[in-house]
Amino acid sequence: MPTVAECRCCQEIQQVNGQLQLLGDLNPGCITNHPGFEAICLNPWALQTAYRAYIQQYGPQRDDPLHERYRYTAYRQLVKWCWGFLGRHVRVPLPSCAVTRIRTVFPSAVGEYEGFKWPDLV
Repeated sequence: MPTVAECRCCQEIQQVNGQLQLLGDLNPGCITNHPGFEAICLNPWALQTAYRAYIQQYGPQRDDPLHERYRYTAYRQLVKWCWGFLGRHVRVPLPSCAVTRIRTVFPSAVGEYEGFKWPDLV
């Protein structure tokens, strides 16, 4: 990951580690190995449904290729799962393990990624 904010282990982020701790003795040690990660963040049908809910609330977005929409929605799903609803302009850095896994499943066609950006101060 290119920035310090993006180079964080899932165990270092309280909200993400909280999902792991809920498993007790079955804690897999990494959010990408959590039994819910694939269903919530990588399942195309779950991502289609989540994306439709997003455009219903915020309106149509750019006409990106399907894998780009899936990747964007997977990031949003991870945030919703671990942090809950944050608000439209509230952003949090995601754990690098989760970002890497999502990018592996839904890669950029040109191999370039925007990365994490803090919101603009108004």
